[in-house]
Amino acid sequence: MYCYHAETNTLLVDAVKDDKVKKFLIIGGDFYGIQNFIFSDSGEAGKRRSKILRGRSFAVSLFCELAADMLCHEIGIPSTSILLNAAGKFTIIAPNTIEARKAVSRVEEQINAWLITKTCGENALGISSVEASPADFVSGRFAGIYDLLGEKMAEKKFHKFELDRYGGAFTDYLDRFENTLTPPLCPYCGKRPSSPQAERFREKDDKSLCAMCRDHIFLGENIVKKTRIAICDKNADIKGEEKKLLEPIFGVYQVAFIEGGLTKMAREGTLLKYWDIAISTDGQVAKDVTARFINGYVPVYTEEDLDDDRLLEGTRSEAKKPELIEQIRLDSVSPTPKTFTHIASKALNQSTNGGRKKYTGIQALGILKADVDELGMIMACGIPEKRFTLSRLATLSRQLNFFFALYLPHLLKTDGRFQDIYTVFAGGDDLFLIGPWNRIVELAEYLREKFAKYTCRNPEIHFSAGIIIRKPQTPLAKLADDVEEALEKAKGGNPSPIKRGDCVTLFGETATWDKFTELRNIAKTIDQWRQEKLVNNAMLFRINHLIDLVTRAEELLREREIHRDDMECLKWRAMFRYTTARNIGKQAPNEAKKKELQSEFSRVATWLENHGGRLKMALWDVLYNNR
Repeated sequence: MYCYHAETNTLLVDAVKDDKVKKFLIIGGDFYGIQNFIFSDSGEAGKRRSKILRGRSFAVSLFCELAADMLCHEIGIPSTSILLNAAGKFTIIAPNTIEARKAVSRVEEQINAWLITKTCGENALGISSVEASPADFVSGRFAGIYDLLGEKMAEKKFHKFELDRYGGAFTDYLDRFENTLTPPLCPYCGKRPSSPQAERFREKDDKSLCAMCRDHIFLGENIVKKTRIAICDKNADIKGEEKKLLEPIFGVYQVAFIEGGLTKMAREGTLLKYWDIAISTDGQVAKDVTARFINGYVPVYTEEDLDDDRLLEGTRSEAKKPELIEQIRLDSVSPTPKTFTHIASKALNQSTNGGRKKYTGIQALGILKADVDELGMIMACGIPEKRFTLSRLATLSRQLNFFFALYLPHLLKTDGRFQDIYTVFAGGDDLFLIGPWNRIVELAEYLREKFAKYTCRNPEIHFSAGIIIRKPQTPLAKLADDVEEALEKAKGGNPSPIKRGDCVTLFGETATWDKFTELRNIAKTIDQWRQEKLVNNAMLFRINHLIDLVTRAEELLREREIHRDDMECLKWRAMFRYTTARNIGKQAPNEAKKKELQSEFSRVATWLENHGGRLKMALWDVLYNNR
């Protein structure tokens, strides 16, 4: 408010008291194309794909943090004016002055010009604003201002760039290529020309790469080794090219992982930020510097991995095993992140057979994507209109962000069940995780319960999740597309006509979380039957066939016309009785015991009736864990 009155020469008592004048500018920023940026993959990333993945994810967090900071700096307001900053969006309160409006336009233009050049138009930053008076912040009136800002931000998505300025062909694109590099086109992004600057950072037998991808690898390597990060002016005196970015963010901000020389840079005014980005196991937050929860958890190799035979198990050639052993590097100072191949191996289950170790299950990654359902509705209607204030809105948003950005990484770091799960991104209202497929399924159920407790079991606040299972060599873009499809299926899978979401999709089937919990218990029962020899694998596959018949029967009954040739699936109950009578209890010592076992197994018929195709969630879990 002071900035407004100072610039408009209205520092008078009556003018300051006037609460009807539009003295404030509420600014909303939105970073577009996050998923495309993170998962862009030419298919040639190879052993560096995990570094690039976490480097890009961290870069997105930096883009959002620094875009908001740049805006505050240009307007001339402190960083405390940033009300919200999470999940690629930020909200700032600024003075409604001519200079502030010019600063907004200037920053948006500068950032988008940089993004056009560096990301080939794949990403953009949209900045919208609305005017507000002091009276608009009073309870009962702020909801309208916030809704108006949301509408403007939604409208902005349809014109991210100025087409009269950026439309048409990139006339100098081909001129940027250096044909002496091998290859001239960066193999990691498949978009930008390889850079001579990045040549010195090539590993032996590696290919040329562009400066941006080198920076993403640089970030991906260091965020698991360092706990603090310096944000400096691009002209800061940082010794050593290997300690900083080749391409300063927005052409303004240099990022470095350094510990010395900070006092000198602070005196010169070139040290802008110094953040602690670590999540400590004891739950303590740094007190000597600013803490920023923008770095997720990444599993690294430990002493236990040296004795874990699962890392070399499977159908791999003997020639491949030395490479897998070489990847296991222990370094307490600079920990080495686990590869996706080794993470997938952690899905194997150990058992003993005649005193010898035996491993069962499939080596596969589980990919989990989840986000809070109807967040816009929660923000708009979750707080009564008369109680809808800026402080309550900020508190709600920050508390949601803390669950995903703070609690989740701490859980992964401290709970032994989940320490092999990799955070691609987690913050705001969503998450994207990669880990051993069975641990991912277990974590999804656990997080749902913890989130329900965190929100005081409010039935209107919940999240949906999509889970897919893939081999570790699957391209990143394919992983992202498939899990997004699973999440969308979960969002629209609730059978209630008045409720959206609150579901999970696994193995292509969708169930509400309550049903999913029931199915998880059914899986435990089936696995117990398998251990007690009540059923064998052949019987489990017969159940799988019955599930297919039940699914087809449900689809058939929804049709208006039924053809006689399609009615075969309706015989599933008779087939179940026949299968039960012929295969269950054959080894029973007497008829009474046989009937007891068949009665126990008859529960499957009830499960088929109640769950239909969703019974795959339980059955396939058992099959995949014991293959």
